[in-house]
Amino acid sequence: MLFGCSKKEEAPPKEEASAVETGEEAGPYKIGLVQCGSYAPLDTMRESFMSRLDEWGYDEVKVELDYQNAGEDEGKAADICKQFARDKVDMIVAVGAPAAKAATEAVGSSGVKVLFAGVNDPSPTLGIKNLSKPERGVTGVSDRVSGQQSVEFMQKIKPGLKSIGLLYSSEDKNAEAAAKAIQDYCRQVGIDTHVATAVSAEGAASAAQELCGQADVLFTPGDGVTTAAAGKIQEAAAQAKKPWLAGSDTLVQNGALASLGADYEEVGNKAADMAVQIMVGTQVSQMPVHFFDSWQAWINQAALESFEGELPEDLLSTANYVVRKGEAA
Repeated sequence: MLFGCSKKEEAPPKEEASAVETGEEAGPYKIGLVQCGSYAPLDTMRESFMSRLDEWGYDEVKVELDYQNAGEDEGKAADICKQFARDKVDMIVAVGAPAAKAATEAVGSSGVKVLFAGVNDPSPTLGIKNLSKPERGVTGVSDRVSGQQSVEFMQKIKPGLKSIGLLYSSEDKNAEAAAKAIQDYCRQVGIDTHVATAVSAEGAASAAQELCGQADVLFTPGDGVTTAAAGKIQEAAAQAKKPWLAGSDTLVQNGALASLGADYEEVGNKAADMAVQIMVGTQVSQMPVHFFDSWQAWINQAALESFEGELPEDLLSTANYVVRKGEAA
């Protein structure tokens, strides 16, 4: 078995980091950091964002950071962001689509900048019309994988793919956008899609059983609901002898065979790099929304050993491997 790892962006050199400092006379730069829930990719983006700021030399002396978690409550996320705006923070950093939407709506014309991390489709979600020259003081980092890339990944694992079962939380905007992109591409190439949404782990487990009876593969873009139901989804896929594929390495750690998606540590790192640019004076309108042009594949070692198909060598040689939950090789 060949083991691969994603190529990480290097941390900023110390001399470069020390050269980009906010003026002490102005006081610390005020950042409101908001997250809606504690789903693993969101936590990873937040933690890597904060670590990267430290690498740049932006400690608590230079940055006054107020972290708030809305706990899956979009109304609370809106209240948090409105309070940030009233407190006149310099920037709201929003992790995930619900938090980013709340932040964008809360700042209005206040002049508070918004930097998001992990929004699949920023145009409809946040109302950004020009992604190359973002308006309204809103920019950030997308975790979008195109529908074509997702389907081609599934075709590598299931040659002759004719139908895909799509399962996601109806309350997760990122997952909904990813599923829609897959549906749109499938219509172009003549692949059938069967779609089910869920608002609870129990509902997701039941939907997984039904989809496994309808489609060649089961695909979950990645959200808190399907993560909570991972054990039951894995069981349904195994009983039906259908590969369960995902858009998040978290789901691979929880039993999915494989995923293609963003490296969420890199999403957080890039967001921090953009935050530093803003703090030293770069205009938001001069900072295009960032989209990654390469993606990381993850494979579950245990699921691979019981998989009845054969994966292509190029995938095996470049993927990261999960040996067991929470441990990668």
